[in-house]
Amino acid sequence: MATKGFEFHGMLDGEGTPRIMDWPVAADASGYKKGDLLCLTARGKADKIATGTDATAFAVCQETDTSSVASSTELKVALLTRNQIWRCSTDETALGSAVIKGYIRAVPVVDHDTIDGDGTTGGCMIVLGTAGTDSAGKVIAKVVFNQTIFDGMLS
Repeated sequence: MATKGFEFHGMLDGEGTPRIMDWPVAADASGYKKGDLLCLTARGKADKIATGTDATAFAVCQETDTSSVASSTELKVALLTRNQIWRCSTDETALGSAVIKGYIRAVPVVDHDTIDGDGTTGGCMIVLGTAGTDSAGKVIAKVVFNQTIFDGMLS
């Protein structure tokens, strides 16, 4: 697994894959990377989720464009729903006791490509378990998103 970013792991029911769509992104001088967790701006554009945000996660970027991106650019994104399982590196070498399998508490992000492994407030994910460690020795968490924009709208 890569050190950073969200990767699709599977579905809770074992069936299907995320819906991939082209979506306009917010202008960003540093661009976007595959695996970036995205939220929607007030103008309906995809943008990287900010540090510690409680924003509703909307999609995961499926392309890398690290040049300066204009607001007219569209990138492929995977739309998030609650029945999807994603994995991502955390900022911890061991998850704290507060982060246990299926614990009904929203886990926050450190930024658009790392989960806060010992966070206790805010956030947008529920930890289902772990999936080893990444190349930096940080725990990889398997998560579901407890609040998404498209729940019940996609089949």
